[in-house]
Amino acid sequence: MLMVTGATGFLGSALVDLAARRGLEVRAAVRDPDRARALLPAGVDVVVADLDDVDALTRAARGCSGVLHLAGSVGHSAEETRRANVDGTRAVLAAATAAGAERFVCTSSSAAIMDADGLVAEEPVGPPALTDPYSTSKGEAERIVLAADGIEALVVNPVSIYGPSPQGPHSYNGLFVAAARGEVRTVVDSTVGWVLAEDAALGHLLVLEHGEAGRRYVLCGETATFGRMLHTFAGHVGGERVEVLPPGSILGGDAGTFARRSEVYGHFPPVRVHDRGARGLGFAPRGVDEGLALTAEWIAAR
Repeated sequence: MLMVTGATGFLGSALVDLAARRGLEVRAAVRDPDRARALLPAGVDVVVADLDDVDALTRAARGCSGVLHLAGSVGHSAEETRRANVDGTRAVLAAATAAGAERFVCTSSSAAIMDADGLVAEEPVGPPALTDPYSTSKGEAERIVLAADGIEALVVNPVSIYGPSPQGPHSYNGLFVAAARGEVRTVVDSTVGWVLAEDAALGHLLVLEHGEAGRRYVLCGETATFGRMLHTFAGHVGGERVEVLPPGSILGGDAGTFARRSEVYGHFPPVRVHDRGARGLGFAPRGVDEGLALTAEWIAAR
């Protein structure tokens, strides 16, 4: 049995769906059981456990050989983001250890480890460059996990996630759709890494099964500019072409969370990814052309 936190989130729901299709037993630790049962596959064991309730989390983790901690916060206040990403990770790790789980995989982010040269590496060369609450809180959570005792703990660092998910067209998909509709007019043409949600989900399962304790694994399909991503998606759906500003530009005050990430990354060199560890586990993700075609078809069908 695997316990998953964040199971109703964008990536978490994709992971639970994939695990269920592979015949794995899954227990989803959630805040809203009705929403979880409506969203997740039949047969998933749904239990209520908030990130600030170690006792409930420990009960949820009992009988589970592995815990996949995907719950987190992005785009909220600095205090709420830190509480969810740092204190929440500490609580779930403590619960997994107390319950006797053998393995613990924490979902971090490439934003937590990218250095000032734009390098995202499983063994970072320089210190983290991003200083926003989300990036720094994920970095702090990583340090807690990688120092864990009494459990085999690992960290996964996905890059920007997009594509089909049971949760629907949220996350970067929401940016793609809004830009194609003309609701988002401009982004900064920065280069970042991209990975399909289903591929990122598979990467988590590979790390859980085969990863080396105490290590991090980067999950990336391909690097590409925001302009390439949005224009390619618009071409598939017959949508508007967004205006792309050169790296270093500043967006207006009404820019949303995911458009704003293009501005953040635009202040650094193009992202480069070193992910040999994940590839060595058999991680073979799809590139952005295939991924965007699949994403456009999925959204059109909805």
